[in-house]
Amino acid sequence: MQLLKSCLLLCLLALPAIAGVKVEKVDYLGWKDAIEINNGEVKLIVVPAIGRIMHYSYLNGDNILWSDPQFHGKVLPKGMPNIDEEGNFAWTNFGGDKVWPNEQSEFEKINGHSWPPDHAFDGAVHEAKLLADGVVITGPVSEYNGARSVREIRMAVEGTRVDIVQHVEKVAELANADIEPLRYTIWNVTQIRPPEQTFYPLNPHSHFDMRYFPFGFAESAAMRNFTIKGDIGIFVPDPVDAQKTGADSDRWLAGIVGDVAMVEFFRRDATRRYPDGGLSAEVYTCADYTELELLSPWVYLQVGGGLTHPIAWELQRLPKDLDTPDARRQAVVEWLAARAD
Repeated sequence: MQLLKSCLLLCLLALPAIAGVKVEKVDYLGWKDAIEINNGEVKLIVVPAIGRIMHYSYLNGDNILWSDPQFHGKVLPKGMPNIDEEGNFAWTNFGGDKVWPNEQSEFEKINGHSWPPDHAFDGAVHEAKLLADGVVITGPVSEYNGARSVREIRMAVEGTRVDIVQHVEKVAELANADIEPLRYTIWNVTQIRPPEQTFYPLNPHSHFDMRYFPFGFAESAAMRNFTIKGDIGIFVPDPVDAQKTGADSDRWLAGIVGDVAMVEFFRRDATRRYPDGGLSAEVYTCADYTELELLSPWVYLQVGGGLTHPIAWELQRLPKDLDTPDARRQAVVEWLAARAD
């Protein structure tokens, strides 16, 4: 009996190791109390001091996410945006991954300035609650739209999957009561290192004439760098112009950086309205980085209300013998098609 009890005790003590996910506080690029989540195959690092995910990679691989070295270890001054030489709010583009709560075209009427984004969502200190397999980060309540973000980030025991359940909760009235009721979205923005290509499935029943939408600020560049093969839209960075495209896509959005594909999973609800004229996935590219952007439906929220938009990430390492962009993309598409989900 004593031997049995000893064996049971050893088994119980071994459970955390068997579970495979390690969560601990670390110093990361000058930020104290960052949170590393590691399952022995991939690691992900969350930095609550700036409210975002800053690292996602294979255990001994390069970070897929982009960050600006000039802001490593920095935080917003007193939780407020930096000020530029003309006395205006300036965007501190830390990089990594975060969420915005409203369509960009509505920033001016909600926040009182068209740019930068609401600092409560983009750069402010978030509270962190450690989980056995991840972390929950909660942002402050916005002084503009009365809402906050809550993101539950969990890593699978094995493999590369990270599930991110995203919430926006409205807990106070708007600063500008004249624009109530206000519609909210969960606009996930993931900045990755410059990819070889990005791609996503195009909706066969799209209401866009070309099944995708090139944004007007660099429309000719976007159309020049966007191709369609079958039902897949392929978008490559431009060597000069910043550019952006989007689509009413469903299921996934992918980018290939080196020999690694990063795929973001989501679902589009065809019965709901989406921002930017109906876009559920967007890609922005510039010289320094590319943004993978996923959008939830629009929801009008009263105080006490909220919306949720779950997404997931995975990495897929590509064989070295795939020596063309077409071959690498096809390998990812075939891997995605073979999945049960």
